[in-house]
Amino acid sequence: MTTALHAPRRLDELATLPGGSPGRAALLQSALAAGLPSARDENWKYANLRALDRQVFSPLEAITEAALAAARAALPEPLEGFARVVFVDGLYSTDLSDGALPAAVALVPAISLPGVPGTPATAQPATPRAASGGVPVELRLSQINAALAPQGLRIAVPAGGSAAIEVVFVAATDSTIAASHPALQVELADGATLDLVERHLGAGDAATFSNADVRVRAARGSHLHHHRLQQLGPRSRHFETLTLETGDGAECQILTVASGALSARSTALLRLAGPDSSLDWSAVSLADRTQVNDAFVRIEHVGRGARTRQRFRGIAAGRSRVAFNGHMVVREGAAGASSVQSLKALLAGSEAEADVRPQLEIYVDEVQASHGATVGKLDEQSLFYLLSRGIERPTAEALLKWAFVADVVARIRIPELRRQTEALLAAQLRAVVDVGDLR
Repeated sequence: MTTALHAPRRLDELATLPGGSPGRAALLQSALAAGLPSARDENWKYANLRALDRQVFSPLEAITEAALAAARAALPEPLEGFARVVFVDGLYSTDLSDGALPAAVALVPAISLPGVPGTPATAQPATPRAASGGVPVELRLSQINAALAPQGLRIAVPAGGSAAIEVVFVAATDSTIAASHPALQVELADGATLDLVERHLGAGDAATFSNADVRVRAARGSHLHHHRLQQLGPRSRHFETLTLETGDGAECQILTVASGALSARSTALLRLAGPDSSLDWSAVSLADRTQVNDAFVRIEHVGRGARTRQRFRGIAAGRSRVAFNGHMVVREGAAGASSVQSLKALLAGSEAEADVRPQLEIYVDEVQASHGATVGKLDEQSLFYLLSRGIERPTAEALLKWAFVADVVARIRIPELRRQTEALLAAQLRAVVDVGDLR
């Protein structure tokens, strides 16, 4: 039986875990040398980190029958034209995946995944505490994933090739028993194109814990369209780290929708290394009751002419909290770079909290940069107008909330995925009209 592994220990017992090795032990000890993230770390102060230091991090050795059944019930309808690969509690499921793995996809030991792009040499520690350890605070959970994930998925699209893949990570086992460590590596060769859908789903009402790590490299002239959906259960806790590095002229579009989990934290470290590479980042975050949904996104413009467009729309209802920290960095060699941010949050509850924080660091003169950040409540005049036309208050409020996020949702490229997402968000917004009427 696997020994329950808690993060703060010195972890000699790591050898008892599946695939345990001195290499994994070294990774884990390096990540924990300066401690887990805490509210004292500037870029983590809005995240819910309660009980993280007491969390069981041990992975499962095998998928249980109960978890498999719960995961099967949680799966959405497949997307036409996409190969589906399913993991349950961090382990590959042949029963739920589409037959043989596509040619561009391979299962690998997570330990074999290459290092995080641009770190630690180019990563700027957020605090002196982060600088004191070998691993910046933003990357410690990523390294824990590399040390503990029993399996990883590698997607490698060859030069000039194309692929459409849906990867589904289902968390089904209670966090007092084990943790889920989804691990995904994406490699796009020169001129490759990838449509990637990445889902994180909850099965049943288990209080799960997941620590995901996603690493992407997009080579010269490649095209990435990456949709990421976090729809975990109402008692789940979720942490994820996304890293991206681009080559010359690479074009990346990343769209995230986060509506699940009791507590969720997303860390994204993105490096536009190649000249004329571009990133379009869109995000929607919905929270209700006592949910906490926090995101930190740092985008480094390194190559000349690198371009970023970033938009965030968050709605906090009940007593929930939504936070988004967009940190733009333009390095000395990125002359001609451009950066545009639009960060907006809506307070839909008397005790709700929303924090949006644009940051700019510019080290070169020839650059275009603009940002806007707003936090507000439902527009009273618009609400009065709808009520005066005989629309009931719940419907009127749902319409206004939908209008607030619609510009991001409309950017979902895949029709069936957009339909599924619209239905999900309409339910989250407690809409009482058809989704078609909310458009």
